[in-house]
Amino acid sequence: MLNDFIHLPASTVEEFNRKGHACIRRLATPKEVSYFRPAIEETAQEGRYDHRPLEERDTYGRAFVQVHNLWQRNATCKSFVFSKRFAQVAASLLGVDRVRLYHDQFLLKEPNGGYTPWHQDQTYWPLKSGNTVTMWMPLVEIPAEVGSMYFASGSHKVGDIDAGVISDESHQKITQWVSENSFPEETYGPMQPGDATFHAGWTLHRAGPNTSLETRPVMTVIFVADGTEILEPTPLQEFDLKIWLGGQLPGDQVDSPMNPLLYP
Repeated sequence: MLNDFIHLPASTVEEFNRKGHACIRRLATPKEVSYFRPAIEETAQEGRYDHRPLEERDTYGRAFVQVHNLWQRNATCKSFVFSKRFAQVAASLLGVDRVRLYHDQFLLKEPNGGYTPWHQDQTYWPLKSGNTVTMWMPLVEIPAEVGSMYFASGSHKVGDIDAGVISDESHQKITQWVSENSFPEETYGPMQPGDATFHAGWTLHRAGPNTSLETRPVMTVIFVADGTEILEPTPLQEFDLKIWLGGQLPGDQVDSPMNPLLYP
């Protein structure tokens, strides 16, 4: 399951290159998602480390509950994360022949959960620019009043804008930066389970609060081009160097057992 390939139109690749993001509807079918969802949610619940009430958390903590590397915790989750279909799309969007896993993340935005501030993922990744893409796939229907992520189209071409850690302050700084530099803000709105967005490592993105009474579970998989060089980490990247790269060091390539080849 999830190991057959799809035809990805050239227009989708062009859109991703131009905007730094793209949406692929029905990348997985609702039936496929319903098969994997119980194992993903159960495994995430077992791995959850923050059980504080929403009102006791900071802005980042209120945005979502996150659990990493489900593929190492459960065989069914591993089958989802290691999907050849997903990895094929990631390789096509990056324009490379081979992609590896950086890591996966389960993100649960709870009822009345807060907004996700503007940020750039690659702020935290000690990896050569232009070689990463994140798949973001909801496991349930996302209605219009909750919506999917917002992207600053074209921002991936700018690179690091030095906005700092994810916070209310960084959100305000990036909001002003996006406005001053006239980057169009786009969203794909409501989504069905199995629809997926993909965004580049430097693409600015955010999400609104969950104003509904239902949870919004999302599974993400971060892909990195095979052969990508590990860079000397900034202070914000030292954690990722230690946790996600299997002991590899700056100057090495991403090829540890923690970062298995997913495609081909």
